[in-house]
Amino acid sequence: MDFDALKDLVKTITRNKVKQIEVLGNPGEDGSMVESLYDAISKEKVGSDEEAVRFLYGKNENPKSQAYLRMKGRLERSLLNTAFFVDVNQPMFNERSKAWYNCYRDFAAGYILLGREARKAGIHVLEQVLEQTIKYEFVELTTEIAGRLRREFSRAAGSTAMHERYSKIHREYEAKRRLEMQALEHFETLINYYIVRRSPNEEIHKYATGFYDELKPLTEQADTCQFYFHSSQIGIIKYMSVNNIPEALKICNEALGILKDRKNANRESLASLCGQKLACLIQLRIFSDKEGDETAQYALSMSEEGTFNWFRTSELYLHYCLFAKRYEDALALYEKASVLDKFESLNGAVRDNWQLYGGYLHLLAALGKLPQEKVERIVGTFRYAKLSNEIEVLAKDKQGMNIPLVLLPVIYSLVKGTFDASDISPESLEKYRKRYLDNDMNRRSAAFLNMLIAYAKRDYKSASADKKIKKELEILEKEQPQVAGQTFAVEIIPYEDIWSMMT
Repeated sequence: MDFDALKDLVKTITRNKVKQIEVLGNPGEDGSMVESLYDAISKEKVGSDEEAVRFLYGKNENPKSQAYLRMKGRLERSLLNTAFFVDVNQPMFNERSKAWYNCYRDFAAGYILLGREARKAGIHVLEQVLEQTIKYEFVELTTEIAGRLRREFSRAAGSTAMHERYSKIHREYEAKRRLEMQALEHFETLINYYIVRRSPNEEIHKYATGFYDELKPLTEQADTCQFYFHSSQIGIIKYMSVNNIPEALKICNEALGILKDRKNANRESLASLCGQKLACLIQLRIFSDKEGDETAQYALSMSEEGTFNWFRTSELYLHYCLFAKRYEDALALYEKASVLDKFESLNGAVRDNWQLYGGYLHLLAALGKLPQEKVERIVGTFRYAKLSNEIEVLAKDKQGMNIPLVLLPVIYSLVKGTFDASDISPESLEKYRKRYLDNDMNRRSAAFLNMLIAYAKRDYKSASADKKIKKELEILEKEQPQVAGQTFAVEIIPYEDIWSMMT
């Protein structure tokens, strides 16, 4: 900052004297009610306004009282102010994360200075930030800053060259931002399918194909990591939606090959692509080399432990181990995830999936493939009614991830010899099969359910049943996950493996 800009800054701060900034940890704050409330919330001593009032005042004070609301407001203001002084020299902040935080903080400071008519200081700050936003490919922020600098220099005499410079930058990055938003909007249109349903869908394939064909020719023009990531994700959904897993795997490898070498690639984006690749390896049953383990480990190294992507990668890695018959490794992954505090706060389909895995780990214990005591210590006691009641999203998807939820108590009760005492009947299973599984997409599940019904009727060893079982096994053999309409995710453990363990 040149000295004129520094003088401008000093005059502005002096002219607009500030009171002591309310931040947590200021001298004199120790022991205050604001600090007490912060400490109580952080240590989970209170979980509601009512509990906070009792904790602070020791009586049934009204949570809507002005005294409590003012004190609560002070804590909120202190926390927001403190956010500007977060220490980014922590392991969780990589170089790009630090740059992102610093850029947005200084961007805000630059705008505040311009608003206070400290023009020289404000322009200097924004020019410094612009260098960093271009370096780290923060497209949206680059566009915003270039537009503001263009505006500032349009009003100053003798600033034609600077005005033209920032106009050019703004035009370039506005075009990139528009393309990034185009890719993002298309991706978000499809993402509900990817996270929740996971079942092949021709309509989704149609949309994804249209979006991908629209975006692919624009890749060179956009030339940003975010555009490439979102357009690649759309391409992956395009092929996964019709179970063309080899083509989806090609896009995963192509995207990772490009983004791994770009210093501005977002770590979470890399982790997400690795998760997609791991899903492809599972469906294609590629377990012979270390590709799956290396992909999973790389993805986990890209995500902070306990984040959404970390849990998603761990979930896929656990599934990979179940398909590879590495049951002890699967249990170890479940244990590592379940001991984290954030495990209890998972919600939606992600939470449902982990609960399902817990149920199938119990099934493996019942089949003698895992120690029962160890599974109960890690997963808890198996109660299907409780599991079924707690699962929300998957229970609504009758042709997708609802299938392993329905099959679990059937298999478990057959293995434990309690089927006759359960509320399940062969007739109800046949009704479910005819209603939801007798279609091209779910042939494997329909065949396996027929085998379970035969097992339940205790005639799977008779001559007639033997012929029927062979027919269903032939369907499973023919409808391998590599070519079947049904996605791998529906089978928490491959049906052939379960049948082999049962019989």
